[in-house]
Amino acid sequence: MSIVVFGASGNIGSNIRKEALSRGHRVTAVTRSAKLAPEPNLTALSADIASADDVAKIAAGHDAVVSAYSPGLRNYSAEDAAELIRKAHDGLFAGVKQAGVKRLIIVGGVGSLEASPGVDVVDSDFYPAGHKAHTLRNREILRSLKRGEHDLDWTYVSPPLTIKPGARTGRFRLGGDQLLRDDDGESRISEADFAIAVLDALEQNTFIRQRFTAAY
Repeated sequence: MSIVVFGASGNIGSNIRKEALSRGHRVTAVTRSAKLAPEPNLTALSADIASADDVAKIAAGHDAVVSAYSPGLRNYSAEDAAELIRKAHDGLFAGVKQAGVKRLIIVGGVGSLEASPGVDVVDSDFYPAGHKAHTLRNREILRSLKRGEHDLDWTYVSPPLTIKPGARTGRFRLGGDQLLRDDDGESRISEADFAIAVLDALEQNTFIRQRFTAAY
């Protein structure tokens, strides 16, 4: 397959990029500024995901687009990050439609998963108040997809509470709208295993117009 990966130099995006290349796919890796080392089947580009025209030019002719875009909170307030997320997804949705690409996978946030029946993680007592603004924006993006506002074969992937570097084991569970926890109450996965879950969904064409999550 030929796959575009936005946010391809980030913690999650870089693992998705590496997993896709390891499976023999052709990857167009899009970053804001970071330069990537040359690899077979890899094309590295810098572009603005908020520009529909940029997205359309890059995505044209590809089989699928994966977005692992996240502005992060290191350099932005939650409110500023929320606005950047809004602009990025407006550009992404418009651009992939313009390019004629139907298959889109979005790596979203944990906040829209249910921590308990009827209570999302973002609304729970343990969720940090300082993270809520951009988390609520991510949840609204998922809701807009579920409302059918975007005529795409989309999949929205939510990580668990903790996702960080770790071993690629290939052993994890998949879930739907509920937060997954292990027997010790932990909700976690390695970035490498999360990337496996994303590529499996893409290759197997599963979770079309659905959200899923992956965790140990």
